[in-house]
Amino acid sequence: MITGDLRRLWFATLFLYVASGFVFPIFPVYMSFRGLGPFEIGLVASVATLLSIFPVAVIGHVSDVVNRERLEGFLGYILFVLVLLYVFVGSFIQFLLLHPVYITLVYAYMTLSGAIAMDYIVSSRGMGFGRFRTSGAVGWVFGTFLGGWVVDNFGFFYVFIFSSMFFVVSASLFIIGGLKKKEVREARDTVYHLEAFRKVLSNKTVSTLYASIFIAWLTTPAYYTFLPLYMTKELGTSRFLSSVAFTITPFAEVPAMIFFGSLSDRIGRKKVIALCLAAYPVRYLLTVTGGLLHEPLLVIVVQLLHGLTFGGLYVVSVAYLSESVGTEFKGLALSLYTIFSNIGSFIGNYVLGYMVDVYGFTLMYYAAALFSSFSVPILVILSRRR
Repeated sequence: MITGDLRRLWFATLFLYVASGFVFPIFPVYMSFRGLGPFEIGLVASVATLLSIFPVAVIGHVSDVVNRERLEGFLGYILFVLVLLYVFVGSFIQFLLLHPVYITLVYAYMTLSGAIAMDYIVSSRGMGFGRFRTSGAVGWVFGTFLGGWVVDNFGFFYVFIFSSMFFVVSASLFIIGGLKKKEVREARDTVYHLEAFRKVLSNKTVSTLYASIFIAWLTTPAYYTFLPLYMTKELGTSRFLSSVAFTITPFAEVPAMIFFGSLSDRIGRKKVIALCLAAYPVRYLLTVTGGLLHEPLLVIVVQLLHGLTFGGLYVVSVAYLSESVGTEFKGLALSLYTIFSNIGSFIGNYVLGYMVDVYGFTLMYYAAALFSSFSVPILVILSRRR
């Protein structure tokens, strides 16, 4: 049962994911609507990911020192403005300038929401964070569903308006907690020093996880960036139906977060992480099978494996990292988790975008299945060596 401040944080995170869910699956379709080709869309996503790497790390590092909840609220208010700016952009260069700023702040915003929750959860962290993180899954359901419905019935303008409104509500809920608390963190000599990064990255448990996550995230653009295009262009589905592929994933995420979080409390974090990583190639192979059979509904149902490849994996990884680095570097460790994910996604957006342009969607999905299959062996091999 979630009570007290965790209840407030639950709703703050809920509205965060409603806001991001409104626009996230719409971005590739919106860019295509504005005249960008698949390679340009992949390049925008890649550049956005690359440029977000250092700022996300800095924001996470700063959050270990300042009032984390006030910082979170400040980021939310900036996102309110940034989302509205998408209404006015229409060229490749304009997207190349705006999208990296948005991606940087939304990744930092999502990352810090987890760090804030872990500040409050002190026991049974796998199960506790799993219950808390259901807020993101529920928010994603409403955001993606309503975003697809709104764009089909009213157009892109209203999607960005609604998204910005939910960012304001989320930011305000985070700010409330920050205003109630005094500054409990004191500045340390290592605050803006590379020594903090060295301490986290030299942690063998942490670096092994980062390596595995990097491999897995090389392939995630096959879902996040190109699935809407695969469904609308290759299978001929509507924009609304392509959004449903994102809407249904939280129905698997909610039980997966609770179940796998609790399971990791009993059998160990690393075993559950390996199980979740193994679901990546299965998901891509089943997705392309649904496409070859020209069954859009099968493609949509397969996305329920997101419960493992994101829901279970993220919850257990956050608990794993929080326990591995302690309170002092929690924000930095979780930010670096996002960064290694983003580096993989950056390379993947470029490579998979090129493959779609030259070879088509089918071969791209087979390649994604092959690449992602290496994540579990890497986790096992590096663990044994250490």
